Amino acid sequence: MSTFVKFFSQKRGDVRKQRQAIEEAMKAGATTVSIISEKTGLAKDLIVWNLVGMLKWGNVEVTGERDKELVYSLKEAS
Repeated sequence: MSTFVKFFSQKRGDVRKQRQAIEEAMKAGATTVSIISEKTGLAKDLIVWNLVGMLKWGNVEVTGERDKELVYSLKEAS
């Protein structure tokens, strides 16, 4: 089974926990996938997969680039 299929086969509760951990890691400000991974212990590919979903739903945005990585920020509620 490919990694991609594994991510889509997860239980909703597991995805929610991952995204909560990612959001918590991002509360200090704009950050990269590498830093989120260090703070959460989640694999980088899993973080990217979650960030794509969070981008789709408008929870995060790309706000720049640092050390050849995109920088992500939580979007403020409007």
